[in-house]
Amino acid sequence: MNDYYTPLKLDHAQKYDDQPRMEVIALIERPPERVLEIGCAAGATGRAIKQKYPGVMYVGVEIDDGAAEKARACLDRVICGDIEKMMPDDADLPGGTFDLIICNDVLEHLYDPWKVLNFLRDRLKTAGRIIASVPNVQNLSVVLNLIGGKWTYTPFGLLDATHIRFFTLPEIQRMFECGGFRILACTSVIQGRIDDEEWPKDLDYGKVLIRNVSREEAGMFFTFQYIIVAEKKDA
Repeated sequence: MNDYYTPLKLDHAQKYDDQPRMEVIALIERPPERVLEIGCAAGATGRAIKQKYPGVMYVGVEIDDGAAEKARACLDRVICGDIEKMMPDDADLPGGTFDLIICNDVLEHLYDPWKVLNFLRDRLKTAGRIIASVPNVQNLSVVLNLIGGKWTYTPFGLLDATHIRFFTLPEIQRMFECGGFRILACTSVIQGRIDDEEWPKDLDYGKVLIRNVSREEAGMFFTFQYIIVAEKKDA
């Protein structure tokens, strides 16, 4: 039993390769003035954004105290704490303050990501934006394993042992819309290639045969995670 739960004992440095999320940074269309990153880890993404946009004020929230201490070396301010326990009205994160919020692989770790999105929406200025990456539980590897009776948690990845919530694309879209956001763009991080294939076609995996799969459906099956860009709606 203890060996099964060993992944939960990994420290931050072992579990997360703290490299800047360049695919997320590429989605920033306008120079931000004040950025809030939830789950900033050791600050790699924030450091890269500050290098790209000199003068930006960058605030991170990080639950891991070791990572937060490292992030303080490169970010303007780091709050060590659990974002869910900082609601509903935390003085450290005043409303209408930020023009960009970043949530890289965070929402799936929360008990109530819907409530957190509402909270974050209120931290944004008018027309402020959020960029968030969310794992896709419709990924074919998860589907095939589930059909085979397997839902095995791992130290990281789609079935990270610390994931609490699981989402498909429609549920991700619904979550942001209910949180008071208008989705502007959705990027798929795809495992493998589907553009050079002819669709529709059948996907044959022995005992599992999925017939007449369209290119759009194939995209949902082979997407590892979605990156959402959304804008704050008017109150």
